[in-house]
Amino acid sequence: MRALKTKSSVEEITSVEELEALRPEWSELWARCASATPFQSPEWLIPWWKHIGEGDLWTLALRDQGRLVGLAPFYVYTQAESGEREVFPIGIATTDYLDALLAPGYERRGMREIFAHLDAARDQWDACYLPELRPGSPLLEAELPDGWEEQSWQAEPCPLLPLPATLAEFQKQIPSRLRDNLRYYARRAEKAGTVCIEEADEDNWEAMYDALLRLHRARWSMRGEDGVLARDAVQNAHRESLPSLLRQGLLRLYGLRMDGEIVASFYGFIDPPKPGRRAYYYLSGFHPDFAHLSLGTLIIGHAIQEAIRDGAEVFDFLRGQESYKYLWGATDSPTYARRIVCRAHRGRAQEI
Repeated sequence: MRALKTKSSVEEITSVEELEALRPEWSELWARCASATPFQSPEWLIPWWKHIGEGDLWTLALRDQGRLVGLAPFYVYTQAESGEREVFPIGIATTDYLDALLAPGYERRGMREIFAHLDAARDQWDACYLPELRPGSPLLEAELPDGWEEQSWQAEPCPLLPLPATLAEFQKQIPSRLRDNLRYYARRAEKAGTVCIEEADEDNWEAMYDALLRLHRARWSMRGEDGVLARDAVQNAHRESLPSLLRQGLLRLYGLRMDGEIVASFYGFIDPPKPGRRAYYYLSGFHPDFAHLSLGTLIIGHAIQEAIRDGAEVFDFLRGQESYKYLWGATDSPTYARRIVCRAHRGRAQEI
């Protein structure tokens, strides 16, 4: 760990051990940031780096009088063919929202200091790629130092479903055709076998995760594809994250059982209680033999109802414009990406 001389104290976290040592302060900072999602928590990002990350860890921790007030979870990856050194956020590719964490009141100043630190360390990187940024993201809105250039663009949207305060209101909100279909799907499933939905807890989460892996793989194999959980490294990252997310109350993992066997799974998250609380739909899976029963729709409906019971105000379907998301009444919310270079790097970095 070392600090460069900038206006504030910015530490470079360069090892897993240092990242783990930062976990308590990181958790406290994450809890203070109203816009933070479970994807910025140490429970999500530390396992990602340990199992999926490649390159050199380069997380920047901003302190004010010793207290952690900002965190930019970065790493540097060197492209094999070009030799270009790119700064990426930890969690890239498998994470739907990426961002820095800045304590309230430090958002603009904190990003200035983090970017100033990157500017002072220009010899360590050539380009900075920042995808999956929500509107209002500190990494999206931060002003660039003199001599930096960027290209920014709108990326894949995330469909959002506003949630009412009660289940009765939700029944009125659902489009009438879907409401009728849900009743029909439920009756049809009950005729096929004994149906129940259970939620992951400390005793069953691992069995439910194994069922998710099996069902997700089966679902994607129908399309001739592997799915996002195919790699062992990705599976291991999630396996390490799940119990920590569960203990923090952030995990929402459901299994629909038919005659005792899990035949559909829902994997998602929820914010801690706060204004604008969101539930997130990350992944699902279902047994191909039961595709005709529309179990995926049933378990999503269950997850939405549980989110309402938990006081969530938004159900976030995350990236992707699959048609089923809009059947619930979801509408697109944009995400953005930035690619940044310093003029001094234009000889090495790709043109923007």
